[in-house]
Amino acid sequence: MAEPLDATTEPEPAADRGLAEALASVDPARPLAEVMASVLESHGDRPALGERARDPATGRPLPRFDTISYRELWSRVRALAGRWHHDQEYPLGPGDRICTLGFTSTDYTTLDLACIHVGAVPVPLQSNASPSQLVPIVAESEPTVLAASTDRLETALDLVIASETIRRLILFDHGPGTIGPHAALSAARERLTAAGSGVVLDTLTELIDRGRSLPPPPLYTPTEGEDPLSLLIYTSGSTGAPKGAMYTQRLLGTAWYGFSYGSADTPAISVLYLPQSHLAGRYAVMGSLVKGGTGYFTASGDLSTLFEDIALVRPTELTMVPRLCEMLLQHYRGELDRRSAEPGDVEAAVRRELRDEFLGGRVAKAFVGTAPLSAELAAFVESVLGFHLYTGYGSTEAGGVLLDTVVQRPPVTDYKLVDVPELGYYATDLPHPRGELLLKSDTLIAGYYRRPDLTAEIFDADGYYRTGDVFAETGPDRLVYVDRTKDTLKLSQGEFVTVSRLETVLLRSTSTANSARSTRSWSPRRPPPSVPRRSAPGWAPR
Repeated sequence: MAEPLDATTEPEPAADRGLAEALASVDPARPLAEVMASVLESHGDRPALGERARDPATGRPLPRFDTISYRELWSRVRALAGRWHHDQEYPLGPGDRICTLGFTSTDYTTLDLACIHVGAVPVPLQSNASPSQLVPIVAESEPTVLAASTDRLETALDLVIASETIRRLILFDHGPGTIGPHAALSAARERLTAAGSGVVLDTLTELIDRGRSLPPPPLYTPTEGEDPLSLLIYTSGSTGAPKGAMYTQRLLGTAWYGFSYGSADTPAISVLYLPQSHLAGRYAVMGSLVKGGTGYFTASGDLSTLFEDIALVRPTELTMVPRLCEMLLQHYRGELDRRSAEPGDVEAAVRRELRDEFLGGRVAKAFVGTAPLSAELAAFVESVLGFHLYTGYGSTEAGGVLLDTVVQRPPVTDYKLVDVPELGYYATDLPHPRGELLLKSDTLIAGYYRRPDLTAEIFDADGYYRTGDVFAETGPDRLVYVDRTKDTLKLSQGEFVTVSRLETVLLRSTSTANSARSTRSWSPRRPPPSVPRRSAPGWAPR
């Protein structure tokens, strides 16, 4: 059904809760499936998730969103869980792994929530990765089920044929403009038959339809004292082959206890565009649901429609990444060039239009993470929004660590800075001590799946997690990001240099060339910000 995007129809906001308050409210004795069920059952007919409506003939996105209510989402989840639970041939239950290949969507969320219901372990795969990159992950995680979106079917078939454990392939997100489910299944079956595979193929829609007539399955409840594996997030860190970060039920449950930032005086309306193979993407979806909010999925995984989606949704809160901030700045500069002959304060006019039209006009709070953001770019975004932009730091392995440079206690219980002599960082540095951040936290992962050797490497002799990131301690429990340690090259003359520094030099030279074409800046008091693109930590995994 289509829902008007009107703030007056959205749910009442939850009380403002920071990370410490959210963690303090976690009841370790309450099963995660029970928490999820309580959340979905409590919001009834409120719109939960939305997707762009599409032209039935072409599949092109239309200028509106269709939504699904919490009641219908819960019905879909229970039906799918029931189908898995009652499957006589290939049941999916506690501890079984299911790999998912596709971009974030309502179908993807349904699969994830059904896993919580039955105790299965989701293994999200990077949607744009090649089969050669994904085969080792599938081989190590040993899933019995692979779920794939229609647009990733060929890659999914490559993975199924190469796997010794996959017994069922589920096709989802087969909407208008994609190959029809029957044609897709027929082509897939032909290829599997030719390869001598006996894998069972279904569509997610068929499984849900069959499950609706089955008895509701029980909510998964671990045995007393057990903290079972509930999620595998594969991350390569800064270097090396992907390794599976193990999230137990206790860790995954922190997403269901209402962490938020800033004021909670407005309804939670958001645009969901981060991939589910990243922790930040999963927490964005779960965070929206637990607040009784409405999350609208962007129409395209390549983000080509993102700002169009934002303008249609008119979100009240905005989760940003540096690339999104860069895109905003690029649009701003383009508008300044296009309207350079206009009279008056063009810069102020463009910033106002960005806020009121480009971003929908009702964003009340915003957060940026996943990688460092330059001070200049952060100031530009704040000048557009008209309020403070929250910044976060964390990693796949450690969860949330900093908010606006402040150490979050809990979950962090202790930290220290360790000298990095090869890069010239020491605890004796002035005006502030500098070094690699090592920490202890209640949200540290248990380790890497089936990789005890790599698990041992990320901790020091005292049990502190090595972040691989250099910080300056500007005050008690205040840390400012400086550099990376894990992307360091040793040159032939023995000098150490970080790859990120080389990137910065190269990108700045490109930025200088670009700025020669336009000497305008977003602020008369500051030069155009230099925005190096680099892989570095944030709230999402590296």
